[in-house]
Amino acid sequence: MKSQLLLYFLILAALSDGMTFHHFYKSILPLTTVTGRLGENVILPCKGEKGPNVLIHWKKKERNIHSYYNEKDHLELQDPTYTNRTFLFLNEINDGNASLTLKNLNLGDEGVYTCYVATDNNSQQVEVKLQLGAFTRAVMEYGKQNGDTYLICYLFGAYPFPNIMWTENNATKQESKIEEISSQPPISVKSQLNVTDSNSSYQCIIENLVLNQRWIGTWKADTSLKTHGEEISFPCKLKNEDILPEKNIYVIWSRVENTSSTILASFSNNSGRMVNDNRFSWTTSERNDFSLTLKSPTPTDNGEYLCNISSLGYTQLTVTQFLGAESYQERSSRLIILITSVVIALIVIIVIVVKYRKKCRQNGPDTDDARSKRGQIFSFHSNSKFQGSVKEFPFLQQHSWNLSI
Repeated sequence: MKSQLLLYFLILAALSDGMTFHHFYKSILPLTTVTGRLGENVILPCKGEKGPNVLIHWKKKERNIHSYYNEKDHLELQDPTYTNRTFLFLNEINDGNASLTLKNLNLGDEGVYTCYVATDNNSQQVEVKLQLGAFTRAVMEYGKQNGDTYLICYLFGAYPFPNIMWTENNATKQESKIEEISSQPPISVKSQLNVTDSNSSYQCIIENLVLNQRWIGTWKADTSLKTHGEEISFPCKLKNEDILPEKNIYVIWSRVENTSSTILASFSNNSGRMVNDNRFSWTTSERNDFSLTLKSPTPTDNGEYLCNISSLGYTQLTVTQFLGAESYQERSSRLIILITSVVIALIVIIVIVVKYRKKCRQNGPDTDDARSKRGQIFSFHSNSKFQGSVKEFPFLQQHSWNLSI
């Protein structure tokens, strides 16, 4: 017991004047690295021997983080930046657990922590390196402006600086650049790429090597529109079915216009399927099918439609172009052109026939014998050619007629 009291005294003396006391410990264990997320909690591991009269002291360089002895916490000399953020596992201390919970992590918490733990029979020192990372939310945006089509990947709350890579048809594109939106850590970044081939598929891959976390965004144009009478079906099927069990999956259908977009329908695991325009309806035949159906399309519905399926680690964009709706005026114009063409053709035929009859009358009296000869002249079939004066009209040589005048 006297040795334990002496150890307490030496510890308190060290806390008061900042001196170290590594030489009091019998063993020093290898450095352990722990990764934490900014804003969340982390456990710094430290294990000692089982037994009563446990003494625990956590430090970060010369800063006092947490102390425990006489079976209770002693935080009188604790660094104020750690106030109300450090906790021991009080019920497990006598079993050798001296680990420390550090809550609400910030960038100042990074670094190496030292755990001194001792009992009546044993003492040791443990060093723990805490590294931090952040990967709050990644999104992919598709847009059009001034005739250009582009894709943008955003990562909000990134730490440290992330890796962003673009691929086209699975081939890496070297010209992609990363731009900082905010420079104060944790930072927000974006990377933009122009869509140069609408028949290609594009991927944006963002990685945080500290957290070993990856996000993938994909973009693809789909031309497989389905028509059922007066209904048009815009396709959208989830290709990566691994994300379906996630609780945070959501789907947004929107119409893309120059510099803007309009949300048509949305889905999430919590709220289900919602439609903002009653002319649209969801396809529910398969769990991974989020196709949208439009009833009675009009010319104002022509344009591009975007399906966005997203989760924490994945985003899939599918864009479909619809240009099939005609207005009543357009259909009427086509019908008028068709009717006009038929009428003109009939008039041409009548003029030719009248002209031939007039010429034949000028060549002689209208006798039975003359009519018989004219019939022979103007009687022809698909395998015959004009004879005599009919050769002057090549137009009639292009058709199969059987005229008797």
